[in-house]
Amino acid sequence: MGVIVDGNVEEVSGLIIRSWLDPNGLRLTTPDREPRSETEWIHAIVLHTTRGIPGGADQRRQKILTGPIPHPEHDHKMDVVSGWAEDGICASAHFVIDFDGSIACVADVMRETTYHAGVRAVNHQSIGIEICQGSDAELYEVQLDSAVRLVDYLTRRFGIQRQFHWPYRNQAVRRIAEGGSSVVGVYGHREASDDRGQGDPGDEVFLRLRSAGYESFDLDKLEDLTVWKERQQQLATQLGIALDIDGVPGMQTHAALRMAGHPYGLWIARPGD
Repeated sequence: MGVIVDGNVEEVSGLIIRSWLDPNGLRLTTPDREPRSETEWIHAIVLHTTRGIPGGADQRRQKILTGPIPHPEHDHKMDVVSGWAEDGICASAHFVIDFDGSIACVADVMRETTYHAGVRAVNHQSIGIEICQGSDAELYEVQLDSAVRLVDYLTRRFGIQRQFHWPYRNQAVRRIAEGGSSVVGVYGHREASDDRGQGDPGDEVFLRLRSAGYESFDLDKLEDLTVWKERQQQLATQLGIALDIDGVPGMQTHAALRMAGHPYGLWIARPGD
């Protein structure tokens, strides 16, 4: 049980994750996945909810429930993956989080691109996580807990800085809509597409990430670039090395952070690092 990375199974403490290598595991069909370039820099995680409420004409408020979980005997993850296979369009994600917090890993996170963000370049540079949402706009506490744990693991595994865009303005962040090459961190589908409404994935999962210590930056105001330019300059001075001062915490900055004693090259540490 675990995440499939470059053909190998990696377990994640505290999470129930099944892949297609497990009995009755789920697998994305083509064309909902395609090979990811070996040279592609994976530097973002995109969060989704299956119904995207509130959004469009349905502006009901998202509800966060403690339980009981609806129809615990039913595999809602299978419904999602089957729907992707049958919808006739390229729509998918690497992970699906069910109402009980269990997770299906349906594509190789390193080797395969999935179609979840609506922007081709973003898909190739990111990992997609879909969270099952009920018809009453409900999510469950256990799903949010699983989402934070999964994001903790993925940021650690791929050296993605623990930061997200805030606040949402019912419009795409231009830098993401244009391909996201300068955006490192976590954001929602709503940040990649205009007029999706507060849902997909909604505010609550980002508030959980903030409570976990993740930083929030207004990407439209380039707050992340400003802060990281300062950090890059500090690292270059501290370590006595040449470092690109561009505000994008890429692999060079990641390596410098490791040299400076930051576990896994991440500015923000989390349990498990």
